[in-house]
Parts: sequence; C-alpha cells; structure tokens
Amino acid sequence: MNKKLLLISLICLSTLAAGCGSQNTKDVQSQKTPVVSKTQTATKTHTKTEDTVKPTSKSTTASTSSTTNTKTTADTTNPTTKSSSSTTNSTKSTNSQTSTSMNYQLVKNIYTNKKITINYPQITNLGDVSKQKVINNILKQEALKVSNYYKDSPGEVTLDIIYNIKYKGNDQLSVQYSGTAYVKGSAHPNNLFYTTNINLTKAVRLKLSDFVKIDKNFVNKFRSIADKSSQPGKVSVEQYTNDELIKMFKNADSLDLVGTADQSDTFSFVTKDTLGISVPVSHAAGDHAEFEMEK
Repeated sequence: MNKKLLLISLICLSTLAAGCGSQNTKDVQSQKTPVVSKTQTATKTHTKTEDTVKPTSKSTTASTSSTTNTKTTADTTNPTTKSSSSTTNSTKSTNSQTSTSMNYQLVKNIYTNKKITINYPQITNLGDVSKQKVINNILKQEALKVSNYYKDSPGEVTLDIIYNIKYKGNDQLSVQYSGTAYVKGSAHPNNLFYTTNINLTKAVRLKLSDFVKIDKNFVNKFRSIADKSSQPGKVSVEQYTNDELIKMFKNADSLDLVGTADQSDTFSFVTKDTLGISVPVSHAAGDHAEFEMEK
C-alpha cells in the first residue's frame, strides 16, 4: 500500500516538473522572437528610409537644378528680351528716320515777273532744316534757269512753266518741268522741257552721268528704246550720230550751258522703275521727245 502511494507521488512530481520545463521553453522562445522581429523590422525600416531619403535627395537636387536652369533660362531670356527691345528700338529709330524723310511735303511756289510765270516745288518738313534750305535753293535756282534761253532776246518774252513730280522717294526727288515760251515777233512759241534731280541725302543735284555710264553701249540701248517708241520724235533721234548722242548725254541736265557750244537741251528724270531721257527734236515733232528705259 505504502509502495503504491510512493509510486503515485513520484509520477505526479515528474509530470509537474515536465510541465514547468515546457512552459519555460515557451517563455524563452516568446522572448527571443520579438527581439529578432524588432531587429529585422528596424533594419528594413532603415533601409526603406534610406531608399526614401535618396530619392528625396535626388528630387531635391533635381529641383535645385531645375531652379538653376530656370534662372539661367530667365537670365538668358532677359538678355534676349533686352536684345529684342534693342532691336525694336533700332527698328523704330530706322523707321523714324525713314518716316522723317518719306513724310516730307512738297508745296508749290510761283515766280512771276511781267509775263514770266514759273511754278516750282519747295520741300517742307524734311527733318533737317539746313539740308532743306540747300535743297530748296537748288530747286528754285534750277527752275528759274530756264530764262537763260531768253536772256538776250530782243523781244518781250512770255514764259509759262509748270512742274510734275516724277519721283518722290526717300533719297531722291525728280522734278519735270514743261511749258511754252514765246518771243514777241517770232513765228511760233517753243515747247520747253527740263528737269531737276536731287540726291536728298547729300543735298546735291544729279545728272544723267550720275545714273549711268555714258558710252557707246548706252547709246545703243537708248537707240533700241527709241526705235520701239511710237513717238514722232524718234525720227530725229535716228539722225543723231553716236558721237553726237554721247556729247549730248555727257552735257545733259544743265541749263548753265545754254548759249554755249556745249548746250545740250537733253535732260534726264527718274521714276520708281525707269530712267527717262528727253532729247531735242524738230519743232514739228514737238521740240522735245522723252524715252524711258528700265533702271
């Protein structure tokens, strides 16, 4: 009986001891697992944080670079804008200069002396007072020189001259004069034609020799234009020799030579697209004939 009780006691003690050992093992495992888990989690979080930080750093760098580029672009744009502004100002300046020249006006003046009436233009609003004065003096003096034809006339002279603007440009002005003159006692009046061409930039008078090279080639070109014309004056042109035409062309555009051996009675004028030449012809053909050729 006693032996049975002792055996039961030993079995109970063994079972109790085994249960305590198992519980201790679970507690140890339970304590280790959280430590390992925290370490791994912390490591992963740190890695992710670094990964997150790196893109953020790149993003910041990119943002900084972008800001720098924007500033550079802005700086580059500003000079471009300034340059454009400068160009605009330059264009305005050029336009202003062009506008000043192109906006000049022409007004009519009339010279009268007994039975002589000569209409001639004068420039206003040229933009350069001194240059305008010089040009107006040229226009007036050249217009009145037509009276040189009759300075030694024995009879009373009736002279009536009008003008026509053939070309009004930025740098050139071409004025054509025409009219009639009659000396008392003469058989008939004469038809007159003369011109004044002015370089507005230099304020000087221009002659045919300033527009073209006068030589045999030019004479041939002139003859060709005259031949194609329907004007009756072309017959008179055919009667001139090449040497005569060359001399006439070289002495063209001068009323100062009236009454001298070099008197030409040949004048030139310009239009937007052509060069015109007036030569003396027979009275029956009109006293003068004009032919135009492309510039």
